[in-house]
Amino acid sequence: MTPSRIVSIDWLVAHQHDANVVVVDVRPRDYYDAGHIPGARNVDIYPLKILDSDPGAIDQWTHTMQSAFRTLGIRNADHVVFYEDISGTSAARGVWLMEALSIGHGSILDGGLAAWHAAGNPISDEPVAVTPSELTVTLKHELLATAPGILDDLRDNDGSRIIDTRNQLEWIQGTIPTSTHLDWAAHLDADGRLRPLEELRAMYENLELAHDDNIVTFCASGYRAAHTWLVLSELGYGNVRNYAPSWGEWIRRSDVPIELPAES
Repeated sequence: MTPSRIVSIDWLVAHQHDANVVVVDVRPRDYYDAGHIPGARNVDIYPLKILDSDPGAIDQWTHTMQSAFRTLGIRNADHVVFYEDISGTSAARGVWLMEALSIGHGSILDGGLAAWHAAGNPISDEPVAVTPSELTVTLKHELLATAPGILDDLRDNDGSRIIDTRNQLEWIQGTIPTSTHLDWAAHLDADGRLRPLEELRAMYENLELAHDDNIVTFCASGYRAAHTWLVLSELGYGNVRNYAPSWGEWIRRSDVPIELPAES
């Protein structure tokens, strides 16, 4: 049985030492050095952005991500559990990357390091030696939305659903036409854990999403959008793409429309 994209603290305690389980701390290096889950490897995922829908930029980003995962020692058979302080967007981005780059299975640690520590589990400041791998990645284009693809969808009026995962202020200042707004932070409870799946399902049912809809998620740089991709995928929505260059690219382009929600 394939593990969930969301794993609990108890699950990690039970499986942390399984041969194919790799724990990755996606916080900046100084946070990792100050204290991490014992045995966790480290990569700061946030700077590893894709900024443009240009095929050359996508190829270069894919190569960069392959190098980053090789440095982490990740192999295709590994189950990688990503974490940060809470159930955050960089950890979710790691899960999306595992699938988008055909690497294998990824999960987010629900509640992150805060929940791990609150449960009485140990924290380490010991460095972890990693043997680089020879991993080869292959991009699944069906999981990555691009600006030209979104433009085609808008022109064809094909019924694709676009979810703007940014906050309310960002949303009202401009969005991609036809998009629906749901702030990614609504996924979390006050402790930084993911809300129960039944609550998350109700949120998206209220948006009248169908499980066979073609869905695009976006934010400013594809991290909050990855969080929404993760939640929707875990809820069984099968056709979800992360527009990873996101608003950071869209706002720079001269060939795309921008909609003010008050005008829609």
